[in-house]
Amino acid sequence: MATGTSSIFNYFKRKRNNSSTSSVNSSAPSPDNKKIKEIVEDYSIIQELAESQETIMSDANIIEQITKDIESKLDTFFENIKGKLKEEVKGVFEDLMKRLQGLEQKVEHLDKENIELKRKLVHMEQYGRRPNIRIFGVKEEPRENCKARVAELLQTKLKLDITEEDMDAAHRVPQRAKDRPKPIIVRFFKRDDKEKVMRNRKQLKNTGISVAEDLCSEMLQLYNRVKNDTLRVQDCWVWRGEIFFKDHKGEIHKVHYGEPLQSLDVPVMRFNP
Repeated sequence: MATGTSSIFNYFKRKRNNSSTSSVNSSAPSPDNKKIKEIVEDYSIIQELAESQETIMSDANIIEQITKDIESKLDTFFENIKGKLKEEVKGVFEDLMKRLQGLEQKVEHLDKENIELKRKLVHMEQYGRRPNIRIFGVKEEPRENCKARVAELLQTKLKLDITEEDMDAAHRVPQRAKDRPKPIIVRFFKRDDKEKVMRNRKQLKNTGISVAEDLCSEMLQLYNRVKNDTLRVQDCWVWRGEIFFKDHKGEIHKVHYGEPLQSLDVPVMRFNP
């Protein structure tokens, strides 16, 4: 377009020069010469616009090239940043994983220590209850003297020479069941007296009264779990605050607090369909 415009411009420029020469020889310009002059001026403006367009196009190409260079540099920059971030994040992640593993080991160690501490506390509490018994089924009376009632029961039913003076304490303890009398907890001065009662308690059969070891809540829960595990346990009892059971082969096992039955080498009874 620019080449064609220049050719036209040069043609009209020659015509204008010829017209100027003719105007020297003639006193007044002809109408044709005026038209030619106007056309030349119009094409001069067109040429200037064309040249401006070429400049704009050239600038646009330069801007486009600069933009591509910037984009390329930005891509390189972000790729470098991404790589560094990956390395940093990987390092942070590995460090966190090491710390987490260390914390897990500490928690596991603390759990073991907590379980062992719990075992010791339960053992100490149960050991402190060794002189105690619990008596169930004794009817409640208003303003009763529990020591006197227990002494009478032991003397008349079990034929034991145990008096109120042999007891450190005797009182009723609350229970959930409201339709039965509250059990009586008895603490003897001597464990021998307590064991005499435990050895002779079978004489209370069919009287509605029973005697049991005074178990702390944790040992009582363990006893109930063992007793209800009929697949492994044939019979279960408590002696001197410790839990024993007989499996279906007749072998006797002792159960410690915190020790599941599954960890013992106890046969499981199978039922034939």
